[in-house]
Amino acid sequence: NKKVKNWTKLHQKKYRDEEFLLLDRTMIEAARDRGYLKTLIWCKDPPFTFDESYEVSRDVLNKIAKRDDLDCIGIGKKIECDDAYGKRVMILEDLSDPLNIGRIFESAYLFGFDSIILSPNCADIYHPKCLQAAGPSFFNVHMNIAEIPEEIEKLKNAGFRIYATGLRDNTLSLDEVVPNEKMAFILGNEGSGVKDETFRIADETVKIDMHNIDSLNVAMAGAIVMYRFANM
Repeated sequence: NKKVKNWTKLHQKKYRDEEFLLLDRTMIEAARDRGYLKTLIWCKDPPFTFDESYEVSRDVLNKIAKRDDLDCIGIGKKIECDDAYGKRVMILEDLSDPLNIGRIFESAYLFGFDSIILSPNCADIYHPKCLQAAGPSFFNVHMNIAEIPEEIEKLKNAGFRIYATGLRDNTLSLDEVVPNEKMAFILGNEGSGVKDETFRIADETVKIDMHNIDSLNVAMAGAIVMYRFANM
């Protein structure tokens, strides 16, 4: 069956340009509620009524999911990118681990950050690890994939203060940063951090004061920053 073959291919990144797999009931329902569910696939009983819905055998469902513990699968539509910045923005520059990206989405939703901007070299946002970590927050935070220097310029023109995270000359601790109405924070790659050219165009550099260690997982660092400057 051609449909089954195409759905199964979505486990591979190269086939996820327009569609992606949803292997969690909560995520399927969140995608439906936000208008991002394209297809519902189920066996036994349908979880809810949906226009584009297919009943399949247990064997076929297991083949598509590559798991044997599910009764339904969703096929999601590509997320619409936008520049609805709001007042709190997190910028992700070349993050390589989809799990970190997913956790940052969850933290952004929890702490009232309106938008996440990802550089084109970030990991695949439709990777199962990202979707699982993000949960329904994936569909509830504005997202844009764009070149970071251009986005920083747009943000500055919109009245944002830009803060790059890292250790540089005259780096401020988080407690020294005076909250502004509009704030954007940059998190860099897990290994190399924020790029030098990005530091140069940011307004300030900020750090998280720590004891006994000198680095944090990027998702944890992002959660601390977003908690500190939550827009609740």
